[in-house]
Amino acid sequence: MINAWMKGLVIYLILSGLVMKLVPGKSYERYISLYMGLILVVILSKPVLMLFNSDKVYADRLMDSFDNYLSFNSAYSELENYHDTYYELGLGEAIKKRCEEEGVVLYKVTVITDNDNNILDITVYTDETTDENYLKSLINDVYKFDFESIHIVRR
Repeated sequence: MINAWMKGLVIYLILSGLVMKLVPGKSYERYISLYMGLILVVILSKPVLMLFNSDKVYADRLMDSFDNYLSFNSAYSELENYHDTYYELGLGEAIKKRCEEEGVVLYKVTVITDNDNNILDITVYTDETTDENYLKSLINDVYKFDFESIHIVRR
């Protein structure tokens, strides 16, 4: 049991050194080293926990909870999703404001973008009296967007 733990520790130390050498930039280095340090603490405490608690499932659950709560990738992707949402909302509000300056009343504007923030689709909610071609040309004047990808929903 101790031999397996020591082998795992040595493998972890070698892999963590390799990961630290492969870090793409200095800005991520401190987050990755923090995460690797927390994993090292859990690995080092595993035999102690197993001495006090003969149930080794507890130590495994502790390791899993560290992985779940401190996952760098999931936190980063969550921040990216918030960024995309705010970008799309900002574009929608800018289109709405531009159209209101021209006297066109819009209830809601929905913008869908890809991962590179390229506009894929714009859906505009307006009233029955709005001229569809005029509204599309207003949006196209600013964003140079394809007419077929601008959808108008009348309320």
